[in-house]
Amino acid sequence: MADTAFSLNDEAIELPHNFRKLSARRKRDVLAEILDLSDDERFSSLASEDLLDLADVMVESAVGVMPVPLGIASGIRIDNRVYNIPMAVEEPSVVAAATYAGRLVSRGGGFHTSTTGQVMTAQVAIDGYQPGADARIREAERDLHAELVEILGPMTRRGGGYRGIDVSVNPESGLLVVYLHVDTRDAMGANIINTAAEALRAPLERLTGGTVLMAILTNAAPRRRARSSFAIPVDRLSRGPYDGETMAQRIVRANEFADTDPLRAVTHNKGVMNGITSLALATGNDTRAIEAAAHAHAASDGRYRALTEYRVDGDHLVGSLEIPLAVGTVGGAVGFHPVTSFALKVLFLDGDVEPSADRLSRVAVSLGLAQNLAALMALVSEGIQKGHMRQHARRLAWKAGARDEELQELARRVWDNGTFNIQTAQELLHALRADG
Repeated sequence: MADTAFSLNDEAIELPHNFRKLSARRKRDVLAEILDLSDDERFSSLASEDLLDLADVMVESAVGVMPVPLGIASGIRIDNRVYNIPMAVEEPSVVAAATYAGRLVSRGGGFHTSTTGQVMTAQVAIDGYQPGADARIREAERDLHAELVEILGPMTRRGGGYRGIDVSVNPESGLLVVYLHVDTRDAMGANIINTAAEALRAPLERLTGGTVLMAILTNAAPRRRARSSFAIPVDRLSRGPYDGETMAQRIVRANEFADTDPLRAVTHNKGVMNGITSLALATGNDTRAIEAAAHAHAASDGRYRALTEYRVDGDHLVGSLEIPLAVGTVGGAVGFHPVTSFALKVLFLDGDVEPSADRLSRVAVSLGLAQNLAALMALVSEGIQKGHMRQHARRLAWKAGARDEELQELARRVWDNGTFNIQTAQELLHALRADG
């Protein structure tokens, strides 16, 4: 058929020239024909016809879905409420680690949080402006605000809206930059912020005599920070050969290592984001924006550092984490994808707590701190691989063909055997079934 024709050469298989215009189902048929897909490859990326239609609405040129495991880190106390936190993540041990550390902190009083609000910022960069442009913008702030009244109306009625304008000259590029601040309430706010910023293009060009280079929000979210901290008795930290006091000191030293060594800091902060990104993905938030902001914050003094802080205060280990965190409970994929609605219902199971961006950010920053604590405790005691290899044993058991009740038993046998490869797992499965 003409619409599925493809050519084969020494370098690549080419997709039909009109591939992007085909329906999602037709695209899948084309790929199956070209790539000789296995049944697992075809059906695991489909999940259901309804989800394929949803994917086609959410992104361009959709050909399927990528299912990611959804787990729950349960029983974590944050601001005197216990949360069960949904986490979408493919990496072994992440959910277990967050649950372990979260419950450890919960038994010591839990996490305590604060936020700076939900203000997002857009930048309007202006080139070729005339002298005195910055002063004219400041003088015209009331008129500029008036340009945004209709656009920001719905958000203003929800208690958010316009929060001011700042102006400065970028010393390196020479661009005049206007900063528009908007309280986005329970939305992440990208669409409304960008719409408002673009509405100021024409009036700002008239005021400055220059040309707007671009108008776009910054994902740095400097006015949208969340903080979490805990203090737990050191005697609860004993692990392996180390007593609690020694473990606390080793955790502090490990954090000092990350804070002073950028190579270590990258992996240290990746562990923080294991928790935060997993919750963000489960709830349909923008994981790339959240991670970019966090890593920029880690380098805010010109050197890439640990996001967390730890110290021993008397007989307590005190840990804290503060990062910019733009999350929402409405808008975008949040609530649009059915899994995000499910995840928010799990998280806000307590009917006394209404879903809100503020509350979600408090949970997320606490989860990131729990994830980091779990990683540090493993690293400075038995090492990180023990937990990872237990999960690897489960994966090998599944890949060998174990299912249902066989899966856990075969994983145990692989772990006890100590040889982690598919051939050994298959041999152990054969023996398990023979025993049965």
